[in-house]
Amino acid sequence: MLAETGFYQEASQQAWRAHVAGPLLKLTFVGPATLTPVLDEVSREHRVNFNLVNGTLADIKGTPFGQLLVGVVKSDIPLADLQTVFHEKGVDCEVLP
Repeated sequence: MLAETGFYQEASQQAWRAHVAGPLLKLTFVGPATLTPVLDEVSREHRVNFNLVNGTLADIKGTPFGQLLVGVVKSDIPLADLQTVFHEKGVDCEVLP
């Protein structure tokens, strides 16, 4: 699976971290999930507030691909459950240190 586009480098992690108080998530979208409002759905269904930090969209060999870096500002569900919700919607969710 494609997991890196270069938009999020280790060297810039501390710079992003300085602006996000809560957990920082890297969301990777491949295929249909890239073109659906997954972030909005998760936000509404589970009462989660996200802070968009960075993102990119591309088309790789005819397949839509995207990555978002988001901060979790407020969440009514535990982080592990939030990861499960994203996985169920076809989005890889990595919690960054």
